[in-house]
Amino acid sequence: MSNNTSKNWAGGIFKFFRSVKLAIVLILIITLTAIISTFIPQNKDLVFYTETYNSFATWLILTTGFNNFFRSFIFIIPSVLFFINLFVCTFDRLKGRLQRKAKKRFGPDILHIGLLLLIIGGMITFLGRTEAFVRMEEGETINLTGGYTLTLKNFEFLKYENGRPKDWISTVDLNKNGQLIKDSYSIEVNTPLKAGNKKIYQISYTSKNILFISDSSNTIYQLKPGQLIPAGDYGLIFNDIIIDPSDSEKNTIIFEKWVNNKGEGPVSLSIADKIDIYTIIGTDTKLSTGLQIVSDPGYYTVLIGLILLTIGLFLTYYQKLGDDIL
Repeated sequence: MSNNTSKNWAGGIFKFFRSVKLAIVLILIITLTAIISTFIPQNKDLVFYTETYNSFATWLILTTGFNNFFRSFIFIIPSVLFFINLFVCTFDRLKGRLQRKAKKRFGPDILHIGLLLLIIGGMITFLGRTEAFVRMEEGETINLTGGYTLTLKNFEFLKYENGRPKDWISTVDLNKNGQLIKDSYSIEVNTPLKAGNKKIYQISYTSKNILFISDSSNTIYQLKPGQLIPAGDYGLIFNDIIIDPSDSEKNTIIFEKWVNNKGEGPVSLSIADKIDIYTIIGTDTKLSTGLQIVSDPGYYTVLIGLILLTIGLFLTYYQKLGDDIL
């Protein structure tokens, strides 16, 4: 009796998850809740929700997890149930195809398997995806996971004739375990560099003013904004450079004068001016690139899923076309 009861329970559960109606309901729930989530700002601080919504709406959003929808139970539970439903339907259909002596048509089964892999890959991506931001100057090398190293050989900031930004180009070398695998690859805004399961995107740049001074022994020093030049009983902190587009020799260098640890206001000097034993000899602007490194552990699973989806769709259409011709 207990064995029959267990079989009945198992059969009932199997039949429940094999239901097409269940699939339709779950798809509707996922779609509806996803649409609702687009109207609610995601991943904001608690203060944002309390100031934006009334107390009941705030409680409802935080309790249901609509503030972080793709990690909430209202998304995860229907998605897991849909995955089980799709898996059971695929298994049942494939098993039936193998058992029957009729002509085998595996297009829909391959399509379902591809969809399952897409869901698995999407979950792996969602749970394991990482993003990191790095800023690099020419000649700098950084280490990446997986034995990769990235060296910035050159960075260009291209502009249109009217001065608007046109493109940012980071020319890099990519090595793996000491071996060069990408030589002088140009990372642009819409042309990322792929390194294993990582993609490296060009997303920003910064410029940094440099000041060159020399002392009485002709030793040259390079100063960045915020650095101090001692000048007897006072000091000058290098702040900024006002660029003269017609002649860099006419650039104006802005300092903040400090006396007894107290700011005394800005001071403007030019190239060739002296500051105690130091002489201003030149200026320069260094550009640094901003790169975003995105690691996606689900990339290959999603890729295989897409390939199987394509094959499944092709086989389904091809076999259906053959039936229509016959």
